Amino acid sequence: MSSNRHKWVFNTSMAALLSVAFCAPLQAAPVSGCTVPSPDCVEVGQFDFSVSLGIGSRSNPVMGESDIPLVVIPQISYYGKRFFLENLDLGVTLYEGRSNTFNLLASPGYDRVFFYRNDLQNFFVSGATGAVTVAAPTDKELYQAQEFEVRPRRTTYLAGPEWLFQYGNIVGQVDALYEVTGRHDGYEVRAAVAAPIIQTEHSLVVSGGLTWKSAEVVHYYYGVDGFYEPGAALSPFLKLGYTRALSDRWSINAFIHYERLGSAIADSPIISDKGVTTAFAGVVLRVF
Repeated sequence: MSSNRHKWVFNTSMAALLSVAFCAPLQAAPVSGCTVPSPDCVEVGQFDFSVSLGIGSRSNPVMGESDIPLVVIPQISYYGKRFFLENLDLGVTLYEGRSNTFNLLASPGYDRVFFYRNDLQNFFVSGATGAVTVAAPTDKELYQAQEFEVRPRRTTYLAGPEWLFQYGNIVGQVDALYEVTGRHDGYEVRAAVAAPIIQTEHSLVVSGGLTWKSAEVVHYYYGVDGFYEPGAALSPFLKLGYTRALSDRWSINAFIHYERLGSAIADSPIISDKGVTTAFAGVVLRVF
């Protein structure tokens, strides 16, 4: 028995391959069986481990921080009858139909990858951040250089219901998640749809969506105590991805993804760019 799993990208989208390169996965309801070898086609009840080798980068909007290189990126997944694992995402399927699936999902907060290079979601990259110097508006609306200590951003997990749906060739996902690790007690809503442009031995897929983060989430990552108190943020994204299977173990993969940061994030004094661009091209080896 096999299952096709369609992935999409959101902010911050990024565990391993999908959280760093693609930002975040879309766990889709099973559709048709695998007709050609594909890295997105996994056997139910079996672990799947693959490694992407290539060249790419993810821009870092935090002032003073360098872009995140993408060279060697592992991915591990497991899909049982009810339980599934996709890198750092864990879930339990409550209902699975032909067009709709409902899960309970636990997923890490992805914004931390911009602040700590040794985060588990930035595999094969090391380093951390400390203080940043920014141009901050004074009461007279002039600008002066100020230094702010970037407080620690701990690893967080969010959990909640997930709805996956399929309509013709379009697949989609809506997650409503609450932070359960006690760091900020915020909420996130993640939504996306994806549709194939080409679906032969070549696969070209366009996807788009958005992520809404509550004020608690935005403040935890992008606020500056006593200076900048942000509200909620809505960040849309668009992605174009290409895949070609070479064999049952090798495939070619390339994509480009752009996310427009919500104004509450982009206006933060520690943010220098209004968007995040991620691009990657390489080969994927399915180890087992």
